[in-house]
This record gives sequence, structure tokens and C-alpha cells, in this order.
Amino acid sequence: MRLRRARRDKRSFSRRLADDEAREFVERELEETREVYRTSSGEFQLSALCRDVFASDATADLRWLRARGVDADSFYRHELAPNWEELEQRARQAKIERFIELSHMLGGAELNGEPPEPVRDVVATVHVKVLLLGWAYDRTYGFMDRIFNGPLQYRHHRRQAAALADRPAG
Repeated sequence: MRLRRARRDKRSFSRRLADDEAREFVERELEETREVYRTSSGEFQLSALCRDVFASDATADLRWLRARGVDADSFYRHELAPNWEELEQRARQAKIERFIELSHMLGGAELNGEPPEPVRDVVATVHVKVLLLGWAYDRTYGFMDRIFNGPLQYRHHRRQAAALADRPAG
């Protein structure tokens, strides 16, 4: 099931994570998936989103990764799953924050013109990883999704959040 429309203006590279193309990707394309990839327990199905996103040409980073032979399943397995599966909310948040910091560091690197391919690989990977992990995190733990997911689901998430808050950080 493809929910995306292809972009007409294809830029080749951006060092910035939150550029106009990324904003459009989140606002117009990821927003369409708000309820599509949610299970009845409220967990967000990141692997399914990854497959759908990789079927599109939504951003220069996705186009780059696909042109370099990266497919959705390998991206999920190597880049997303280790930072999502089997992790609690705090661990997920910490990982996303570190990837955001890495993205900012890469964006501030002194590059003259087009960076070498290995650098572009890292930039594209980090950008796509941050956007998908961040979206899944917000959809899993955000208040609006919990509210609109129904009162029973909202109470369940409140109990989970209270249980997490009572645990020692680790």
C-alpha cells in the first residue's frame, strides 16, 4: 500500500535535517500515516512505515539511499530496529536525541560543494533515521495520539508512563 506522492523538484543534497523538503515530508506524507501504522495496543509499527517511506521519492536522502542500494528491510534491520525494538521510552528518547546531535554536527561540517559519497551516506542515513524514529516516538508517546486513540488506551498509557517514572533511570 503506497500512501506517498512523488516530488517533482528533485534536489540532490542538504546538510540540514529540518529543511523545507523534510518539513513537507513530515507535514504532508508522514501525517497521512498517523493511524495507519498503529496497533490496537497503541504501538507504532515502525517497520511498516519504513517500507512505505522507502517506496517513495519523498526526500533527497531517501532517493540517495535507494540509489546506493539500500532497501527498506535492511535499513530497518540495521538502522531503526536497534534503536527502537525492545527499548523503553527513555532509551528511545536518548537514542533519538543523540542522532539529532549527530545530524547537527554533520550539518555544521565544513564541506566545499558536494561531499564525498561516504559522507553523503552517513548524512542521509542519519536524516532518515531521525525523522522516522522521531515520528514513531511522537506517535507512540504523544498526548494527542493517546487522546484520540480512545479513553481506554489513554488510561493504559498513563499507567505505563507512571510505571516508567517510578523506575530508577538506567
